[in-house]
Amino acid sequence: MMKKLTLTVLAASVLALAACNQPAASGGNTAASSAGSEAPKGMESQSQQVSYIIGQQMGEQLLELKNNGGEIDVKLISEGIQDKLEGKSAKLTPEQSEAAMKGFMETLREKAEKKATESKAAGEKFLSENKTKEGVKTTASGLQYKVNKEGTGAAPVMGDGVMVEYTGKLIDGTEFDSTKAHGGEPLAVGLIPNGPFIKGWLEGLQLMKEGGEYTLYIPADLAYGQMASGKIPANSVLVFDMKVVKVEKGAVKDAAKSTKAEKATTTPEAKKK
Repeated sequence: MMKKLTLTVLAASVLALAACNQPAASGGNTAASSAGSEAPKGMESQSQQVSYIIGQQMGEQLLELKNNGGEIDVKLISEGIQDKLEGKSAKLTPEQSEAAMKGFMETLREKAEKKATESKAAGEKFLSENKTKEGVKTTASGLQYKVNKEGTGAAPVMGDGVMVEYTGKLIDGTEFDSTKAHGGEPLAVGLIPNGPFIKGWLEGLQLMKEGGEYTLYIPADLAYGQMASGKIPANSVLVFDMKVVKVEKGAVKDAAKSTKAEKATTTPEAKKK
């Protein structure tokens, strides 16, 4: 059964693209098993699980560095952590550390600029060729789209809430995100200007109707532009397979009104009345 879009649901959707499941833990040093499943061997205690979680979080940040051209040595990272925890003196002087980090950041910057230039050229070439393909249409903004299945339900406009299923890919076919990757539940999207969703989504969803399935080819300036985001390099054209599962007319406006009314009744002046 489709849940009615509420402000809470819409607010939660802001974080949905970066959401991750966190293991639940009980008090003391023994972790509770989630959903009755047993913890992996060697990670039965809460402290063991938390240590692993910290490692995973560090690994995610290091992976982003690696994806952006940074060369890292996991063995030396571990050694640096161990030395710090044991109170040992750093093996590099402050001057050496500063010089190394400065050079590392400069290398990352140069590689990022090169990758962004290559991505821009590849994106322009892709869009130029793609617009001539059968079934592909181009809007005034440069957004390209293809109708895979036309919807028959309500058409969303700004101020509405939309439940969508999606898969996002780069033009080379690399998948960087999807609703399946987040449990398979549709994502709640609030159609509001300057909200958390890229311009290409806001425009593309308003071309669709409930039940519709489109492929959106989103130019970089309607996506993240010159800003890299996770697995997405700067200046990337993004390709989304989108399905509008449900349209909730006026959901964002209604939620905003409810919030304003709630705030009005909780002010000091209102409480005195």
